[in-house]
Amino acid sequence: MRIFRSKPKSGWTPTSNEHVARNYVLSLKAKGLLVTFLSQPDGGGMTVERLAYLHKAAGGKGEGEHAIREALKELRSAGLVTHVKEKGKGGRWQTTTLVSDTPEGLLRLLKEVSPDP
Repeated sequence: MRIFRSKPKSGWTPTSNEHVARNYVLSLKAKGLLVTFLSQPDGGGMTVERLAYLHKAAGGKGEGEHAIREALKELRSAGLVTHVKEKGKGGRWQTTTLVSDTPEGLLRLLKEVSPDP
């Protein structure tokens, strides 16, 4: 196999070879979802429903909500995605999804969101 890698100055998403690209335990669907999440801006409002809609609307081979949720389960099991629930403004509960390309990065995010007292 011969590979050409472009080197864009912006608009690219780096990932861990060990935990993502060469992780043969994760399905390709889960890896694709992880890269899609990592490409979003921090604080973006991407949801499972929105992602399924965008793929369907684009006319591509989009995954449905069920398939996306299954891939999310894989990523949670691998320690690359977690959800944090907290009371927001007005006392309403909100869920924040934390995503990293390494388990260590996810732990760092958890500490930032939920610092020990």
